[in-house]
Amino acid sequence: MSERQRAGRRRVTQQDVARAANVSTAIVSTVVNNKADTLRVSEQTRARVWQAIQDLRYVPNAAAQSLAGGRNRLIGAFTYQRLFPWESRDFYYEFLLGIEEEAEQTGHNLLLFTGARNDAGERSIFNHNTNLLELADGAILVGGRIDGDEIRRLAEESYPFVMIGRRDAAGPKVSWIAADYTAAAQMVVDRLHALGHRTMLLVAGSRTHETVVERRVGFQAARRRHRLGDRAQTVVFGEPNPDLPDAVCVADEAEVLRFAREAGATAVIAESSYVIHRIYQVALAEGLRIPEDLSLVGLGDHGDRQNVLSPDPALTLVHTPSRLIGATAVRTLLRRLDAPGSKPDQIRIQCELSEGTTVAAPPRRKAGK
Repeated sequence: MSERQRAGRRRVTQQDVARAANVSTAIVSTVVNNKADTLRVSEQTRARVWQAIQDLRYVPNAAAQSLAGGRNRLIGAFTYQRLFPWESRDFYYEFLLGIEEEAEQTGHNLLLFTGARNDAGERSIFNHNTNLLELADGAILVGGRIDGDEIRRLAEESYPFVMIGRRDAAGPKVSWIAADYTAAAQMVVDRLHALGHRTMLLVAGSRTHETVVERRVGFQAARRRHRLGDRAQTVVFGEPNPDLPDAVCVADEAEVLRFAREAGATAVIAESSYVIHRIYQVALAEGLRIPEDLSLVGLGDHGDRQNVLSPDPALTLVHTPSRLIGATAVRTLLRRLDAPGSKPDQIRIQCELSEGTTVAAPPRRKAGK
């Protein structure tokens, strides 16, 4: 009976390959895991081992390869959210698509860590002092909520990973890929200014995190550059924001429009596409002509799962390059696997402004203001 027939009744092992090639299992392991620094193996012996692998249809055990220090071509994806973003309306869905597409393009399998939880049943990277992501060569972290302590520990232990989005709580030693919302906000103000708008209103949210801070920084930078002064104001939508103590708080969409009208604003910019969508609907209900009477722009969403909404396609919005960010995260992770110990990669990717129909030159009577 041939080696192939004897081995066909069970999983083929490295011992089977070693016997067929007439070498030790250490040599088989060296060849399979491409560990040239472990044993010197001649080209003739390598060829004999690979022929035995082909004859026996041996498939390396991915976990064993990982433990041996080899690459098993597995990319992990982890989120602290309760569930992975399966719905197409979810803010993080497109990021996950980009990750999956690039993993396939580069010949890697994608492993979703859906069972990575601690004793309390919460999503967690570590359990009983064990890194649950170790099965994968490296991982990409997706989602708005993180555990800063876990992320910092992951970095200190030199496990290769890349975050989607910049998170200050993770510390400076973390690699991340993020949309450039600072530049995006400036781009919006620049476009409005070029059309003749001189009085604008930014609608900020009641909460503060990294991406909305970047939007506010961009708005203020463009405001100073165009010397708009008090003609570019900020209001807070819904509830007071302690990080914006000097900004007026407006209760609802109708109050935003009233404030804009009294301030003489010809354009309203909202941090969230969800909020600008609601303002747009109320403006139409009040009989306003958009954009003839008032221009409206949204600076994109920022992962608020409570506000899952597909904005009206007519709206002019900042588009987050989600798929590109996901794909870039995979490429960045693979580079880090090839160069362990390198400095963190922190990459911002340019946003685009969608071709909506809610932006135009201001009414002539206000163009000179």
